Amino acid sequence: MRTLKLLSAALVAACLIAAPASAQAKFPERPIRVLIPFAAGGGTDIVARILGQRLGEQIGQAVIVDAKPGAGGAIAVAELMRAAPDGHTLMIATSTHAVLPIVSNLAWHPSNDFTLIAAVYSYPFVLVTNSENVARFGSLAQFLTHVRANPGKINWGSSGVGGPQHLVGEHFNRLAKLAMVHVPYKGNGPMMQALRANEVQVAFDTQTLMLPQIQEGRLKALAITSDKRSARLPATPTFREAGMADFSIEITNFILAPKGTPPAIQAELNRQIAAALEHKEVRDKLVGFGHSVPLAGDNTVAAVKGHIDSFHATYGRLVRELGLADK
Repeated sequence: MRTLKLLSAALVAACLIAAPASAQAKFPERPIRVLIPFAAGGGTDIVARILGQRLGEQIGQAVIVDAKPGAGGAIAVAELMRAAPDGHTLMIATSTHAVLPIVSNLAWHPSNDFTLIAAVYSYPFVLVTNSENVARFGSLAQFLTHVRANPGKINWGSSGVGGPQHLVGEHFNRLAKLAMVHVPYKGNGPMMQALRANEVQVAFDTQTLMLPQIQEGRLKALAITSDKRSARLPATPTFREAGMADFSIEITNFILAPKGTPPAIQAELNRQIAAALEHKEVRDKLVGFGHSVPLAGDNTVAAVKGHIDSFHATYGRLVRELGLADK
């Protein structure tokens, strides 16, 4: 009997030890939902669907992209925070997630109150003007000279207060010591229409949005915020090349999970997403959009945290100085 009791106890212990491994082995048990804090059809949504299709093939479960726009991203974040921390609900956020709690006075920290998973892609901004102004300022140097000689007479547009275009534009104005008038719009579409109609004379936005207009001659690229020239805009200088050595910015899109997601699931998601981004078809499409895609070896949780915390410090300070922080 003693032998049977010992054997029974050993079997129970073995089952208890094996249970977590068995539970982890089942992940994912059902489709994974990826929240998007923007309207469907935008750049983040498109990339999420490309990545999601490949990720679903790898893990053997559907990846469902679910757009939850509104409140600068706060609606999607709130839904993520309500979700079970089991890896089946994720969110793609941009760098401006790092300042959202400051802008909207929300009681969470952008990195500490989430489980960080992986980066997806990064992209620079292009400063463009419309065809009507090329004769006046066809280069960044000419533009800076003109604006400084005409303070308060040049309008610049953004897709909304507190968004990435707005923050990058304000950063540029401060570094270059310019006095331009900011005109915010409700999204990229209205901003683009205003730029083409010369309601605003310049704007910052992504290559993906601006390139077709540049190719058609409707817009002129003055400079790009990346460290090196873009293969899609090889004739456009970087701001560093054009004399602004301190102005180099890339926005990163990254994936978050609810706080408390088990480390084993965090590691598995990081591995699977990094592998999906290494797939040639996925990488070629994202690079074709003008994005930089991290290599698997560089796509670490620590790197994502470093980017969020750096953006939070730099642009959180700017948000407060501009009076954009919700009291």
